[in-house]
Amino acid sequence: MLKRLVILNSDIYSKADIELYNCNSLQIVGPNNIGKSTLIYALNFLFIIDGREMTFSGNRTGDKTTFNHYFPSINSSFIVFEIFKNRYYSILVKRNAEGNLDYYKIDSEYKEEHYFTDTTIGQKLKKFDSLLTEFATNGIEHSKFLNRREVFNFVYQKGKRNNAVVWLNQNVNQDGRGISNNFSKIYKYLINSQLINNNSLKESLIIADNKENESVSFSKKNQKDIQTLLKHNRDIKVIKSIQRSFNDFKELVNQYAGKSTILSELIFAFDHQYSSLYSELGTSVSKMKTERDKDRTHLNETFNPKKDRLNQELGKIETQLEQKQRDIDQKDELVKEIKSYESLQFLEQSFQNLDKERKDIESQLTQIENQNLNSKAIESKIEKADSQIRKITSQVDTYSNQLIHQISDNQDNKELLNRILSTDISSLPFENISTNIKRTENLMKLFDGVIKLPNDLKGKPIESIEELEKKIKESEKEKIFNEKLLPIAKDLEKHQKDIEEIKKKIKGVNDKIEKLKQLPNLEKELESIKLEFESLLKQKEQSAKDIKIIEKEIMKLSEKIERTNSEIIQKEQRINNIQKWKVELEQFGIKPKDYQSTDSLDNIYANIRRNFQEREQIKNEKFKLFEKLKNKTERLEADENEFIRYIESELVTLDDKQKAIDGLLKNISTQFANPCRTLYSRFEEFNSFIINQFNSKIRKIKISDIDTLKIEIIENEKLIKDLTKIIQIRDLTSELIFDDQSENLNTLNKYLDSQTTISFSDLFDIKLHLHKKGQHKDVDLKNQIESDGTDKMIRLVLIMSIINQIVVKDDENKIVIFVDEIGTIDEANRIEILNFCKEHNFIPISAAPLHPYDGFDKYYLVRRSKGKIVVSEKNGNVIIRKPVEA
Repeated sequence: MLKRLVILNSDIYSKADIELYNCNSLQIVGPNNIGKSTLIYALNFLFIIDGREMTFSGNRTGDKTTFNHYFPSINSSFIVFEIFKNRYYSILVKRNAEGNLDYYKIDSEYKEEHYFTDTTIGQKLKKFDSLLTEFATNGIEHSKFLNRREVFNFVYQKGKRNNAVVWLNQNVNQDGRGISNNFSKIYKYLINSQLINNNSLKESLIIADNKENESVSFSKKNQKDIQTLLKHNRDIKVIKSIQRSFNDFKELVNQYAGKSTILSELIFAFDHQYSSLYSELGTSVSKMKTERDKDRTHLNETFNPKKDRLNQELGKIETQLEQKQRDIDQKDELVKEIKSYESLQFLEQSFQNLDKERKDIESQLTQIENQNLNSKAIESKIEKADSQIRKITSQVDTYSNQLIHQISDNQDNKELLNRILSTDISSLPFENISTNIKRTENLMKLFDGVIKLPNDLKGKPIESIEELEKKIKESEKEKIFNEKLLPIAKDLEKHQKDIEEIKKKIKGVNDKIEKLKQLPNLEKELESIKLEFESLLKQKEQSAKDIKIIEKEIMKLSEKIERTNSEIIQKEQRINNIQKWKVELEQFGIKPKDYQSTDSLDNIYANIRRNFQEREQIKNEKFKLFEKLKNKTERLEADENEFIRYIESELVTLDDKQKAIDGLLKNISTQFANPCRTLYSRFEEFNSFIINQFNSKIRKIKISDIDTLKIEIIENEKLIKDLTKIIQIRDLTSELIFDDQSENLNTLNKYLDSQTTISFSDLFDIKLHLHKKGQHKDVDLKNQIESDGTDKMIRLVLIMSIINQIVVKDDENKIVIFVDEIGTIDEANRIEILNFCKEHNFIPISAAPLHPYDGFDKYYLVRRSKGKIVVSEKNGNVIIRKPVEA
């Protein structure tokens, strides 16, 4: 059955890949005028073949314009039908340079990789020559059908013992041209259901029952002694008609004998050369394997271990290089960092400053801690110092005007007086001095009295301005010190942190100083590491060179081993091939005949194959021609030579039979009773077939609200009456009572005189009866019966029922049909017709607009495209409604 329909590079489609194997029904969905029907009408090329009988959109036939539409290019436009009958194969259709169609049989299912080449921008369809090369390269046999008759005879074959596309019943006939039969004549109505009317239905019924060639012809020359005349005439016609074929047959017999002799001699020559070549190849392979194994051992035990050792050494060197590079980077970074530091002198000065700051703060903290001071005590000291400063300052300011400082020029005298006088007196202005004292004694006059002073009375020191100023400075210093202590005392924790921060800075400065002192040594170390790095680089370079050398040696030896392997494989393949040839030729069962040849074994084998195939072809042609000749002559001889002797003897007697016919022409009494009886018998069989079988089948079909359908045979009463009269005629002999037969003979003579031919279809007409809701009416299919959908369904099921009668019932013999305008059929009838198709081994394909109709197993969505359209499951065009039942 048809499993797949593929259109490649038509006017509309770049690729349309319709897969039928996994569904019982299929619908092609897309906008109007996009080319949905174009896909389905391609069924013409497989099931009709005769272009004049094909029907396309707009009732066009299969003319060259239509062919150009499907095959715009003669080299890269194809239609591929994938078939499965016992095995997979394909039929490829293309247009040739003359505008006609060529058909090819491909012994493989359709595979895209055979037809397309993958490029960077997508798939590219192969040219036809490249396609044939692809098939040959992949061992896929392909052949071209010689003509449409050969295509037709392959597509349609009787019975199941073949791989035809359609298996037909044994009673199916083929027309004289060989490109039409009962099936194809009826199938065209499923392609275009508009052609179905009462006449086409009648024609289809006759064809289905194999009655289209049933007829009786009347001729004047057959009016006397028909039986004898026909016999002799047939014998002569047969012998004359087969003369050319008979000569061809004798030639084929001679050719077959000649080919058999050639084959026997070639088989002998093949056996002779095979023995020496087989021995030579075996010895050569054995030597090459020994050499190859030796090279493999050297490679695995010497070269590869050496390469591994060198790679390990190189790995160690690279590891050391990586470490040295890290050391260099670290040292270099450190040197750069040190060189970016301030000068050593600056850092040492910074160290001293920070150290001093640290010591000051630490001293202050220590004093606070030792004296157990708090902020209030320090503030009190500051106030006391401040008061002392003001007092002494004021004292300094008035010091030169005081009495004590002006009363005497002698310091001792001033100190003694300072002991004696109170402060209030001593600090009086010097204007209160009446007379300065120049000298002192133990006796001191006081007003009108005298006081004796003790001898050990010492003077009370009097501070000088310098001493006072010194005290001021000391007080100010104490004040400043305490003022500095005050914030420390107030925020002791902060200043403790400050001193820690200073210590860090001191450490940082100290570290820099140490690094600056180490800089010369670091630079020397860096230079030393760089030298070691350079040394390792040289070692790495040498190691890499050593590895390249050993790798070249390994590659050289590996290539040698590979070449040896390739040669061994080739020679072993050669041995295998000639062994297969030997086995193959032995299976031919040809007895050798002594023969000497200097030709090569390959040429001898090719000659054997060619001659064997030619002999087989001759044998097949001879057999077919032998059977054809025996059928024509109605002979049963099994021996070809015996048959040849018989025919040659018949050729000798042709003149005698011709003379006998000349004598019989005067005495022939025409007798047509048997042919007429046969014709009428066939009509009765046909009538019985319609009443008992066909009407029973269509009665079960549910269509809308129609109760039943029935076909009635309307006899041609006059013709049947005449036919009956002719049947009643007896042998015209001397005992015949002519009076009783006169009317019958007159009727016969009338037909003989007019040389009329009574065809089977002349005997009757048909009438279609429809019963609906208890009402009956006669209908003509060319007119509107019910709704458009109901009309279409009636036509389709009638034709499908007819086709079902002439094909073999088998799951591998399903017929793909076109159900047009499915939208006109309501849902219930649509489901019913889909069920009918499934039950009777039909796979319907329908086209639908943008809205898909329910009930189908698979939907192909056709979308508009800027370029040509692509439709395939891989392209995402398919929706599967449900799994197909087994």
